[in-house]
Amino acid sequence: MVIPMSNKTLIAFDYAIKYLLKDKGDYDIVEGFISALLASEGYGPVKITALLESESNKETKGLKKSIADLIVQDEKGQNYIVEIERQYTNSFIHKACFNTSRLIVDSISASEDYSTIKKVFHISLLYFNWGNMTKPLYHGKTIIKEIDTQHPLELHIGDQGGRIYDLVSILPEFFFISVPLFDDVIKQEIDEWLYLMKYSEIKKDFKSPYMKKVAERLSILKMDAKEKDAYYTYLKETMSQRDAMVAAEEKGKAEGKAEGKAEGKAEGVEEGLEKGIKLTATNMLKQKLADSLIMQVTGLSKDELDKLKNKI
Repeated sequence: MVIPMSNKTLIAFDYAIKYLLKDKGDYDIVEGFISALLASEGYGPVKITALLESESNKETKGLKKSIADLIVQDEKGQNYIVEIERQYTNSFIHKACFNTSRLIVDSISASEDYSTIKKVFHISLLYFNWGNMTKPLYHGKTIIKEIDTQHPLELHIGDQGGRIYDLVSILPEFFFISVPLFDDVIKQEIDEWLYLMKYSEIKKDFKSPYMKKVAERLSILKMDAKEKDAYYTYLKETMSQRDAMVAAEEKGKAEGKAEGKAEGKAEGVEEGLEKGIKLTATNMLKQKLADSLIMQVTGLSKDELDKLKNKI
């Protein structure tokens, strides 16, 4: 959970990424974080080559969860899309899947060669504990196997530059970072970034070459009055939006389960859950959240949502 930090000297990390990407001179800090995270899965360091349209006008305000959508390049000259998002509800994996798919479609024009996409990396910053998660870092990717032998499929292809890569490797990979679950133990470079995310502080013995510049560039004390106002407005809006989403989602689920249980029938449970979804949507509508956000959270179609609107 992001909290206004009256006693902190550094700005919150999710805001820091957006703040740093305003100036190319600060790209190296974001590159350092992404490279440290990718290194945990054996990837080499990357450099930012372009910013994709983030929080575009294709999205309504309520759906704007993306912190950054980037094109990065590794030392071999291969380009990747990196998407960084903040998440506050238990449906984060569904949202990651939806938003990654949308990002690919939005970023590649109909006339462009789709083979130019080498990989999409999705990074979700989670500000809550969920399920049986016990560690701060999780990684996932699609593995395609032969049904009979369970051997992974191996298909290789060459690009226009003559480089050979595994065709299956172009499928998206997902990193989920549960900030509150970091145990404060520093073993590798990514742990220093996790500590920064959790506490908005840097220890004197940190070894990452980026931390000195982080301390310099992310100091709240060095912000001018306009920058501070924008930062604290961001924190307030972020917490309000998170609370509204969580409250609506939990209330709808609880009421739906209660009604389903009261039915005392198997079909009653299903009907109750359906009612719970509609109650969630109704609560979100009453809080004037965006239609696109409500449809994403509840899974309702636009027609179903419009019918609910007419009943309110």
